Amino acid sequence: MMKISAYSHMLVSDHAGWDELRAHHPTARGTFFKLVLPLSVLPAVMITWAGMMHGSFYAPDAPSSYWLITALVFFAAELISVRGMTWVIDLLSRQLTSKPDHDSSYLLATLAAVPLWLSSLTLFVPVVAFNLLCGVLGLAIACMLLYHGIPAMLGHARDEDTRDMTWLTLWIGAGAWAILGVIAALPVIIR
Repeated sequence: MMKISAYSHMLVSDHAGWDELRAHHPTARGTFFKLVLPLSVLPAVMITWAGMMHGSFYAPDAPSSYWLITALVFFAAELISVRGMTWVIDLLSRQLTSKPDHDSSYLLATLAAVPLWLSSLTLFVPVVAFNLLCGVLGLAIACMLLYHGIPAMLGHARDEDTRDMTWLTLWIGAGAWAILGVIAALPVIIR
């Protein structure tokens, strides 16, 4: 299995860490239970915690039930967005290869989501600017992972087609992140 220390190299290389992952070839099912499910719970817990501990800072009039509902909706949206990004990567990779690898697409979508899931830990600090800055930093790291991960996981050289697929995937992923951000802000927006 890949070492956690290789994760930082994956941000800047098409091979470091990626080659090891391709050789290991984890299944989508294993990735779901080992990464997606546990890490998807983190933002839901953090939204609930922030609402209970600092709700008056973020949305003074929002009752606890809003935070709980938001956390549940966010959790479901996270699971759907990983599946959706997998579908996008699968669909776009058909342009590069005749037989897309669903497990690799799922793993790539999951790895790109990791920094976004971890950025939810900033909710321990009730400062909206800090929360947003860390969310944008998480998005930038996710984009770097997708940029290097698409050619690495698809086993395709970085050429014009790969570049186009990468940019399209990044734009779709950023749109999904924006939707998740709106869901997270529902107690603030509604009240």
